[in-house]
Amino acid sequence: MYLPGTPGEIIGDLRTKMGWTKLKLSQTTGIPQSQLSRIENGKITHISNDILIKLATAFNVSTDYILGLTTVRSPKNYDISELGLSEKAVKAIVSKKIDVDILNQLLEHKNFPYLIYMIKAYFDNSIADGIAARNDIINMATSTLADFMKDNPKHKSEVQQDIRLLKSQKLGEHEAELDKIKNTFVAILKDIRKNVDRETPQPMTAEMFKEMKNELSDKPISEITTDDISNVVMNMLQQSIPMNNNSETMKNIIKSILENK
Repeated sequence: MYLPGTPGEIIGDLRTKMGWTKLKLSQTTGIPQSQLSRIENGKITHISNDILIKLATAFNVSTDYILGLTTVRSPKNYDISELGLSEKAVKAIVSKKIDVDILNQLLEHKNFPYLIYMIKAYFDNSIADGIAARNDIINMATSTLADFMKDNPKHKSEVQQDIRLLKSQKLGEHEAELDKIKNTFVAILKDIRKNVDRETPQPMTAEMFKEMKNELSDKPISEITTDDISNVVMNMLQQSIPMNNNSETMKNIIKSILENK
């Protein structure tokens, strides 16, 4: 699939984004400035391999990107094995079991690396060990206060209040990190949702049932058949759920339910 723009236009765009003049690009690549001008203006349509490689190296993009054959600017097309994905993960992506659009937005989100870091910390117990040490310090403090209370019964009320306060500061082994993981993930999802433009089926509403009733109002109740009702129900359903080739099957199911009732 070719991208919009000729190689010359893509080169000009890359140069502009780098903030380079044609002279600067010429000095970087060793390609004559006049030749660069002719390439960008479209007067040279066939770019030799050596010039293409020099330009790709200067811009740190792939030659395919300059030729408009890919949207991936990376100078290297990574082999899928280099990504570190398991065979199961690759199959799930290739077989479309995973929504790749959402997966891309997750991976591209600025806070996703932090989320992965916290999940890794949760798995290897590095944070839990710190929380356990913190709880041990609290236990030592409450134990010391309990001993003080035994020796100073007149301060029992105040000491008990301090002990309760300290104990309330203790955390479960993974309580804090799970809360952080959850809050970070929800925040990422909210950000992604702003960018996801999906059509969602409209639910059946009281207004739709009212429309169904109106469609049947031209017949006396005694003359309304299960076919009439199933037709109206199907019309309403098809407004919110595409039936494709299953409409007749669905209609028969509705009719069967009505007849049983």
